[in-house]
Amino acid sequence: MSTDDATPEPDQPLPCSVCRGTGTLISNLGGSPSEVPCAWCEGTGRFLGDHDAQAARRAAAGDTPPPATS
Repeated sequence: MSTDDATPEPDQPLPCSVCRGTGTLISNLGGSPSEVPCAWCEGTGRFLGDHDAQAARRAAAGDTPPPATS
């Protein structure tokens, strides 16, 4: 069995799948592209477990999160 060098070690954090580990995204909000920090990894480029990317926006708007459903 061969080892895959592209697979991170279990003790290393996984790269963010949204920004592909760059920590930034291209936003077209406002009509022109601009580079913005990734809300899902907070610009770190690493996967953050149990992270709510929408939480900061809700807090800024004064909204409360919807009730959890099971």
